[in-house]
Amino acid sequence: MTGFLENKNIENLKALYFIESKSESIIDEKIKEIKNYFKDKISIENDLKIYDLKDEIDDPGELYNFLNTPSFFSIKKVMIIKNCEKIFKSSLKVISDFFLKTSNPSESVVIFLTSTDFKKALMFKEFVTKFGEVITIKKPETENLKKRILEKAELDGIKITPEALEIFVGNVNEDINILENEYEKLYLNVCFNTNKVINEDIVKSLINRNINFTIFNFVDYTGYKNFKMAAELIPAMAEDDAITSSVIKQLFLMFKCVLYIKGGERGRDEAKTYLEKNIKTNPAFIIKILNKYTTFSKNYKFEEIVNIISILNDFEIRRRKTSEPNLNFLYNLLSKIQFQ
Repeated sequence: MTGFLENKNIENLKALYFIESKSESIIDEKIKEIKNYFKDKISIENDLKIYDLKDEIDDPGELYNFLNTPSFFSIKKVMIIKNCEKIFKSSLKVISDFFLKTSNPSESVVIFLTSTDFKKALMFKEFVTKFGEVITIKKPETENLKKRILEKAELDGIKITPEALEIFVGNVNEDINILENEYEKLYLNVCFNTNKVINEDIVKSLINRNINFTIFNFVDYTGYKNFKMAAELIPAMAEDDAITSSVIKQLFLMFKCVLYIKGGERGRDEAKTYLEKNIKTNPAFIIKILNKYTTFSKNYKFEEIVNIISILNDFEIRRRKTSEPNLNFLYNLLSKIQFQ
């Protein structure tokens, strides 16, 4: 399982993993990966159980027997509990007693709890802190999504060009739920053609660009001081009435990090801490953003950044006090940043 199971020995796994994601389809993908990881390591039929607490009837007896009966087939037993925040008190007590009375639970079991929000399942917090870890998945990795699309296209007997693939993944903002729905549009467009190839023109004509992805591009172009390309994105962003707040927030995040990086030897560490507090994502993506912002820091002088942060504060106040059209507001904001 990419990120925390891949290349790990079963003997070294923790007793408890809490998998948190807003997307249930991402959770389902991770459960498939868990099963795939264990398929040649334990007896799947006897020693892997999946409970979905949306549907399961409370049966603490079955749970107790599974946790407390030694396996004759596998080095460890594996339990997956979906929607764990819905657990009944009787079943929670079985799990609680197991962890309290077992000296080293990781020797015999690996439990995977899943939920859309860890805060909804605080009844497990003590055990996760002591025996395991929380795995937060905001969205699937880009390369995994690309691989998924290519495999899907191959099974469907169609092809997608590399350029079209890049645009498609970007336009759906790497959201697996959106991707599944939008893929069908592309498939139906070419499946009856002699040349069953999805090219970039087809993607551009059928798949609307995700507005969050547009904002990130706008911020990146601003960081690169490519104001011409940033300006070209403003008409698309202006169509969303709530866009101005998000634009200011993302620009402030970027320039605050750039200010930290420009500030001295510990600046990069301070920027990293700031990102970790403000972006809920995996450590590898934090480093990726940090590297990009380090590049941006070379494009701006310290005084320029201080001025821009002041401009952003002024425009945030202006946004709340006036009903200026989005288009004018964003053009004015970009102009002020460019010519500060």
